[in-house]
Amino acid sequence: MSEGRDVIVQALVEAGSRYGFRGVSGTNFYRDGKETICLLNLQKSSWGPQFYINAAVWFTRFGAERRPKEHKCQIRWRVDSTMEDEQSKAFTQALNLEQAMPSDQRLSLIKDGVSAHGFKPLSLCESEQAALRVADERGPHVTVALSARSQEKAN
Repeated sequence: MSEGRDVIVQALVEAGSRYGFRGVSGTNFYRDGKETICLLNLQKSSWGPQFYINAAVWFTRFGAERRPKEHKCQIRWRVDSTMEDEQSKAFTQALNLEQAMPSDQRLSLIKDGVSAHGFKPLSLCESEQAALRVADERGPHVTVALSARSQEKAN
């Protein structure tokens, strides 16, 4: 399983570096902006050798957290939730280490999916307003904290 996890992390490192994200402990990738901290998080399933990839945005006005936890961020989504059905299925299979798959295919599927549905949209979230716009464009599978929306209404 370690080899499969290494392929997943390699895909995240390669894709994240293209968008200015830096890895922390192989499971969290951050990019700091003036108003936001963007995060991509690798999550291991409690029930087996499956992994999930979560995207999140922290608004710095809520605190000086340098490396916020994904579950505390104001905007959050699971990367595969914004994909079309077939791509989501292939991406999920690539993140499931019980699924037999050549390493180069696993790497490619994860890198392509996480680039288009994780790092790229996160890279557009330089400001709160931009982050809220990205959340709205990504659809109903994105969770936006009410506290983030309250500032939007005040402006």
